[in-house]
Amino acid sequence: MTDINKKILDAIKENTSEGVVSEADATTIGLIRASFQGTFRYTMLFVIVFQLVFAWLAVYCAYQLFGADLVNTKIEWLSGLVVSVIIFSIARLWFFMELNRLSVLREVKRVELQLALLQDELGARKSD
Repeated sequence: MTDINKKILDAIKENTSEGVVSEADATTIGLIRASFQGTFRYTMLFVIVFQLVFAWLAVYCAYQLFGADLVNTKIEWLSGLVVSVIIFSIARLWFFMELNRLSVLREVKRVELQLALLQDELGARKSD
């Protein structure tokens, strides 16, 4: 095996513990679980907590909106509801984009491995 192939295989083995999941774990739950094992684990945890806070804030603003009597108060609670839903949606989109990045990374690593194995096989055939 050539030196570059060995480096690729070593890099793939190192990255399997950092968010690149196997084919069997390529489900949504597997990708979410892998996202908490990679280098962005604290960022992902922060975004999940951030989403929970703004989801709770949206529910609280909606509850206060329906309990308010004055129009000015209703407008204030409605604006709080809209802002918290927008922030929650942005954080949710970022989370799913990160899952998509992990999925693409997994596919790129698999293609690299297949190319390294194919090159090794072709090199073995030439030497025979």
